[in-house]
Amino acid sequence: MSDLCSDLDGIWKRHLDGDNSNTGKDTLALLNSQGIRIRQDDGELKQLTVSKPTSVQSAFVIGLRYDKRDGTQTEDLFFVEQGRPIERHYRGSLERKWPEYRGTHKQQVLYTLVVDVQAPMTSVNTITVLKHE
Repeated sequence: MSDLCSDLDGIWKRHLDGDNSNTGKDTLALLNSQGIRIRQDDGELKQLTVSKPTSVQSAFVIGLRYDKRDGTQTEDLFFVEQGRPIERHYRGSLERKWPEYRGTHKQQVLYTLVVDVQAPMTSVNTITVLKHE
């Protein structure tokens, strides 16, 4: 049986090695294997992030950022740690557990600028994948 954290680490390493064409698809497939689906009712998936928290070893956070019908953005966050089941975090609960994620849940992102930003959006190591229309 494969470990979710190890699988995500493989995606991370492939992305950093330049093989990033399937990063988003593979990450969504991992979430799907855990029973996690993208929103269907209030939001269009626009951005996927995979990050490594600075305060815990052998872990990742997957972020799914949506544009909601009211024009605001929101992000659903999922914590993946070696040997543990995935944890879902909504409404800022991740930042209460790990302060380095403060403000990410309701951060409003101008997607066209994300690829041009040299500084990371958070204080953690992050891979960002934009959904292209």
